[in-house]
Amino acid sequence: MKAARLARACVLACACASPLASLACAHGSASDADARKAIVEANLVELQDCWTELAAEHPGASGSLLFAVDIRRSGSVDYVSVAVDELGSPKLVACSVRRIKRWKFPAGRRQTIEFGVGFTAP
Repeated sequence: MKAARLARACVLACACASPLASLACAHGSASDADARKAIVEANLVELQDCWTELAAEHPGASGSLLFAVDIRRSGSVDYVSVAVDELGSPKLVACSVRRIKRWKFPAGRRQTIEFGVGFTAP
């Protein structure tokens, strides 16, 4: 069941400076980038849960959200903004931002990452 749910929410891209760049960015090593990507992918189920709660309000809808996440040196999330909202669902944005703020990344340099998540209605 989890695999089917995860298939509906997928990471589109992860980056430090650009949503189209690779996750490995100038502000860290490839292993740092891999660690950030792993955190995002491990927590996708939380964002899928947000969508599952709201999908009935948006039958047949699909689209993506592009998040910019400011990470403190401690690895905690300082700020989350939504750069692109293709679904136009304030409830989905609020739920997603609330959940992303609880994520914990590896400690290191203060940085901003961007990643997109695609959603489709069941």
